[in-house]
Order: sequence, then C-alpha cells, then structure tokens
Amino acid sequence: MLKVVGYTQNDEAQVVDFIRKIQLDVEPDKEILSCSVLIKDDNRVVGMVSYEPHSDMGVIRYFLYDARIAGTDIVVGMFFELYKKAREKGVKQLIAQAPSQDVGMLFGMLGFSKVTGDLSDFSDFVRNDAEIMLINLEG
Repeated sequence: MLKVVGYTQNDEAQVVDFIRKIQLDVEPDKEILSCSVLIKDDNRVVGMVSYEPHSDMGVIRYFLYDARIAGTDIVVGMFFELYKKAREKGVKQLIAQAPSQDVGMLFGMLGFSKVTGDLSDFSDFVRNDAEIMLINLEG
C-alpha cells in the first residue's frame, strides 16, 4: 500500500539506493536528504521529493518516482507534505527547475508559478536551460 512519510535516518540507505538507480552518476547529498518526503510501497521507497535549504528559501533538488505512480494523487500528497515540512522549518518559498514543458505543467498543477523577468536572484541555485518556477508557502 502506498503511503507518504517523512524521511528519517533509518531511510538513508534505501533512499541513496533509490536515487542511484535513477540518477546513476549522482552521489546523493545527505544534508538534502534530511529535507525529504518519501512515497513508500510496503516500506520500499518508490518516490521522493527533497529541497535544499537556503535561508528562508528552498530549492527542489530530488524529485524522483517510479513510473507506476506517475499521475497519481499520492504524488500530489507528497508535495503537500513537503510544503508542510518546509513551512515548519521556516521556508517561505520553494523554487523548482522545469527542464521541459511537461515538468513545468506538473509543477504548475502543484501550485508553482513561472518566474519571469530578471532571474539573477536565482542564478546560484538553477541551471540556465531550465524554466524557473516558484511557490510561496506563506499565508
């Protein structure tokens, strides 16, 4: 049964393995893992989203999931749990990078808006070839 859970230290090995299966050449940042929300299927990680904290802002870094759960309400639930967790840690905004139109549409459905105009405030956090999207967590 699928369920959304917050990351704990006990999840580290399983989460690192999950990331490495999908992004083969990435060494997961364990500090970012502590800011994660997971989807588990019978205690097996099948999805996750994480943010990297920067003062009162967070940057989505890991957004990975098994293709079997794509388009399901559980992915939306995972993001709402991430919003709650980020708010509790004082994060006021989350920034996401949308490298494709499909990803941009997904972030749009999750409440993110496209950032237009001067993007220099975000240059430390994002790649040049990605659309920048933002969600305010206040109020």
